[in-house]
Amino acid sequence: MNSKTKAINATCEGGKVFVNGAEVPQAVVLSAGVAKSQGCAVFSGGQVFYIAVPVETLTQLIGLVSTLTDTLSAGIMASNTGGPITSATFAAELADLKTQLNKLKGGMQ
Repeated sequence: MNSKTKAINATCEGGKVFVNGAEVPQAVVLSAGVAKSQGCAVFSGGQVFYIAVPVETLTQLIGLVSTLTDTLSAGIMASNTGGPITSATFAAELADLKTQLNKLKGGMQ
């Protein structure tokens, strides 16, 4: 019996794994994510495993953290030098960023 291992680009959505648009029903999803993802289907010894490679998710996370840093810098840093938080929307901006981060986290779990 040949036990070569192959890794092929794949996608996963709703717990279903697809390779080149065709579903791979026997694939075991090893990520906990519920969001649509791209990754690899690993074929080994008659078994298939899907492993997500969350590049897009990490890119979104880095963008949100960057925006958070800018928002905090604009609001908090000014008040640390004795002035008030100058943005009238500071609290709303933080709440929106928190919502976006929680949504991203939910997709990763």
